[in-house]
Amino acid sequence: MSTYIISDIHGCNTLFRKALKKISLKKSDVLIILGDLIDRGNDSKGVLDTVFLLKEHNFNIICITGNHEQMLIDSYEDISTKINWLKNGGKETLKSFLVSEIERIPLKYLELIKSFNSYYTLDNYIFVHAGLNMMIDNPFSDIKSLLWLRDWEKVYNQKWLGNKIVIHGHTPITRENILKNIKSKKQVIGIDNGSYMKGTYRYGSICVLKLDDLSVHFEKRIGNESIEGIRKNK
Repeated sequence: MSTYIISDIHGCNTLFRKALKKISLKKSDVLIILGDLIDRGNDSKGVLDTVFLLKEHNFNIICITGNHEQMLIDSYEDISTKINWLKNGGKETLKSFLVSEIERIPLKYLELIKSFNSYYTLDNYIFVHAGLNMMIDNPFSDIKSLLWLRDWEKVYNQKWLGNKIVIHGHTPITRENILKNIKSKKQVIGIDNGSYMKGTYRYGSICVLKLDDLSVHFEKRIGNESIEGIRKNK
């Protein structure tokens, strides 16, 4: 059994499926997705359909809510927030469902998203979408930080963290820095490589972190194609 971590798929379903094929995901494995499965890319519906398919075939999938999932839910429940969501990738999500209104997204997709975890822990690892406010008594109660935090330095608390390691997404990081942070055994590691970003080698991949040996696979998007690269850091 292996544990794999993926973050910020952003509607890149072809890339997502290629990454799963590359790592040969098995039913005995655990796949943790750190949020932002939707928006920006052209096939958010396809990403959610892939999650449905994996769950239906009894794969062990754990999904964490990202700020983009939260924006969709907020827009569905309060139409006044819809404009902000549409400007941040929501238009592409609606197109993937072949609808023009959020109310036309089938309810099962909204229920799937609402079932996502706000965070997840495993052994000495803490998995969140964006960040963790370690300056308060219960960091997991600060939902805004879990969804939106970028400035980690202001809320980092070594005493609270102890020997735990936080794995997060949300903020795109270059390949080089992802690998550097893993190799240097940082206690806060981001693995979002900007899957939807085009025209640069340093970004534009889905990053898959294998927790067992800290190996990293980057599934790179070039137009509708992908290149593959794998690095190991111990």
